[in-house]
Amino acid sequence: MAKSWVWGASALVLLALTACERTPPDPLAEARAACADAGAEAEARIEACGALINSGSLEDAERGLALSRRGEATQEAGDVTDALRDYNAALAIDEANALALKGRASIMIASGQLDAAEPLVQRLLTSGEYAADAHFFVGEIARLRGDSDAASAAYDAAIAADRRYAPALASRGLIKQNALDYAGAIEDYNAALSANPQLTTAMAGRCWANVLMRDGNLGRARSDADAAAEADPRNVEAQLCRGLLQLRAGEWEAAQASYDAVLEVEPGNPNALFGRGVARRRGGDNEGRDDMNRARDFEPHIARAFEDLGVRTY
Repeated sequence: MAKSWVWGASALVLLALTACERTPPDPLAEARAACADAGAEAEARIEACGALINSGSLEDAERGLALSRRGEATQEAGDVTDALRDYNAALAIDEANALALKGRASIMIASGQLDAAEPLVQRLLTSGEYAADAHFFVGEIARLRGDSDAASAAYDAAIAADRRYAPALASRGLIKQNALDYAGAIEDYNAALSANPQLTTAMAGRCWANVLMRDGNLGRARSDADAAAEADPRNVEAQLCRGLLQLRAGEWEAAQASYDAVLEVEPGNPNALFGRGVARRRGGDNEGRDDMNRARDFEPHIARAFEDLGVRTY
């Protein structure tokens, strides 16, 4: 009797396993997992989220989430126009979608549209999600409007929410640097780079802090400038810091290349114009004076500023 019961139970298990094997897999299961994987390659996420969105099988809530995730991946890939389109579509479904609020706000701030960013940031703060990002955005808006005290307080709040939040550490370092607290700035830049060794804004900031402070570590400054400029050739502060150090080292062609990189991003940048002029003139091209004179039109005392930073201009 017992033996029959065992065989009967085994048969039931076998039937259950067979039924499971015959259950067709969810064709979108892999796409859901890949779309939700923030650590995956951006292109893979874009494709996976797109498959979900185009499947026609999603309820509004899931569709909004997929749109915001595709927007995040698209922004990471550098296409802010398509990212904004996805964020807008996600917010049209749910105006409280925190990921879409965060993404859209970051793009608005990066493009200087602070008035458009501010209500998004306030809604993000109210949501309670992405607290470190939300406080960081408040700080960036305040800093770009020239309110250093409010910016510093917001960065403190971001770091309180996440002590390894590298962007807030780097931006707080810049506030300290502008207040001539170079040691404090370097401490924040070091913490930012400990959390994210690839953060070029922190590298560029640490370069300038070491250049500007008495007895700064110029070897560290040069390595930071080189690493930041090579990782992001459009990083203006990195190229300016590297150009200055190259001028001080008598590397005229290299300095000119660094300042040329700045002028591709900001054609009227007076520091880049003057630095390039010095590099050209000291390298034997007397027409470098034209760059120097154009820079003086923007900033009459720029020659003194370069001399104070250890550059012989003639």
